Amino acid sequence: MDSVWFGKPRPSSGQPLGLSREAIVHKAMEMLDEHGRQKLSMRKLAAELGAAPMSLYWHVPTKDALIELCLDEIYGEFPLPGPDEDWETAVRGMMNAMRHLAHRHPWWIRGIGEFNSIGPKAVAMSDSMFEPMLRAGLSLPAAAQSISTVSSFVVGYAIAEVNFIARGGMDSPPPDLAKIADMYREKHPNYVRMLDEQEIWSLEGQFEFGLDCVIDGIKARVAALR
Repeated sequence: MDSVWFGKPRPSSGQPLGLSREAIVHKAMEMLDEHGRQKLSMRKLAAELGAAPMSLYWHVPTKDALIELCLDEIYGEFPLPGPDEDWETAVRGMMNAMRHLAHRHPWWIRGIGEFNSIGPKAVAMSDSMFEPMLRAGLSLPAAAQSISTVSSFVVGYAIAEVNFIARGGMDSPPPDLAKIADMYREKHPNYVRMLDEQEIWSLEGQFEFGLDCVIDGIKARVAALR
């Protein structure tokens, strides 16, 4: 496994004046939020910073390393649970924060799983979730699996959601709903009936329903240990 976090920092002497890793990452995140990953290049980033493209490589070895650094910064935006917070409150707070951060940084949520999440801020966020789960009676492996399970739901939901939003939103029935219904009314009547159910067109409602289902499963596991 290759990671920017395994590399040693470059020596301070000889660094191009006026640049720092922090400044490069900050500007890259601005560009990622505005244009997405596909339009980010080291050359464009250097132009935004008023620097020569090769000067960036003193601080960041590759574009992938830069993305990994940027991804870790987002984990620093998570509100960490309080020292006495119960596990359900902690999990709900963290998962809602994940969804909201996905809306603010769509490139970040799409990069989860594609890039390593072993930076200091990502690890601090993950570690903060263990204590409330352990206090509830879960073993460390069960706590880790529970967090992974609920996070997987939120990541999958949020990726679909940001893609819907990028296409113009799906928080209300599409304008061509009647045409879709006409196409499938005879062969797939249950699907067509489902299209008339207003609950399915609420992204907020869909998210809360799914999160409740996953958390209910964790509750059952916690209860079984008592």
